[in-house]
Amino acid sequence: MTILTIECSSSTGSIALTRDGEILRHTTFENPRGRGNAFIRALQEISNSTGPLDLVLVGTGPGSYNSLRSSLATAWGLARARGARLMGLCSLLGYKPQDYDVIGDARANQWFFAQIRSGHLVSSPSLLTPQEATAHFTPGVPVFSTSPLLHEACCLAPDAIDLAQRASQAGTPEPIYLKPPHITKPAC
Repeated sequence: MTILTIECSSSTGSIALTRDGEILRHTTFENPRGRGNAFIRALQEISNSTGPLDLVLVGTGPGSYNSLRSSLATAWGLARARGARLMGLCSLLGYKPQDYDVIGDARANQWFFAQIRSGHLVSSPSLLTPQEATAHFTPGVPVFSTSPLLHEACCLAPDAIDLAQRASQAGTPEPIYLKPPHITKPAC
């Protein structure tokens, strides 16, 4: 099965092309708050060199509101144009270990937190204060952070390669929004 995987939930995005588990192409790019010039260039480079696709897999977040919307819309269009299936997978599954905790900045003094055990989400990501999130860490289990939040956490973006390895868990490509988008109101 040939899978094109798109992951744009954090400030570093990635795209992977795999066939039957073998990595054919992979690229990462800067993805600052969903301003997708580098994303579109990387996608064009990889998708122009591929043959038929069986599946377009997209990371569904949580993460940047703009990034999720643009990557989901792009994945939908690409799947439709190529006659491929479209599926989504929680971006927090985009790390190599089978067991880990993951945190990310949800703004307004909140973090999202999730536990992954045996390669599966234990429960949906939850919004917590930083103190509540760190109280949930499991001793001896690695902690990944999608942004530099704690020196104890490995700051690393989810990767399309690792999402592709978990494609069997994919489902409906619906974005994971933990709260409404953060909008700065004008001071008038």
